[in-house]
Amino acid sequence: MFTRTNGRKSETLEATFSYPESGKAVTARLESSGRTALITNQVEIKGTLAFDGPLEFDGTFEGEIISQGALTVGPEAVIKADIHAAKVVIRGKVHGNITATESIEVCDNAQLFGDVRTNKFIVAEAAMFRGRSDPIEGKTDSPDFSPNFRRLTKTK
Repeated sequence: MFTRTNGRKSETLEATFSYPESGKAVTARLESSGRTALITNQVEIKGTLAFDGPLEFDGTFEGEIISQGALTVGPEAVIKADIHAAKVVIRGKVHGNITATESIEVCDNAQLFGDVRTNKFIVAEAAMFRGRSDPIEGKTDSPDFSPNFRRLTKTK
């Protein structure tokens, strides 16, 4: 575990790493004090990533991501994981299911392959999305258009 203090609330990075031959799971925990934590495109992680606060991830990841904060998937990122977070913004590539309590945004040139559950789902025109989307608070009924269609057929 690494702890760094710079006169403000301490920041903690808790990590367990192993070499691929050992087969041990990798668990990392990031805590941020209001600032966005950044994982660059030179980092490759396999396992479970849990964090609080905002995180911008631009590396390669495989496993599961759990957070009560906001995850921004950078343009260089390649993620194969199920994601559970408050807010998710995708600028790179994600393959996996996402549950977000606030919103999911798929930006221009981003790719998302998987099912999403959220209250607010935004997909940019130049983005790629293949999957299914459901509201987080259960299925909503589609509006009843049958009175309109009956009225249209009677005017002939």
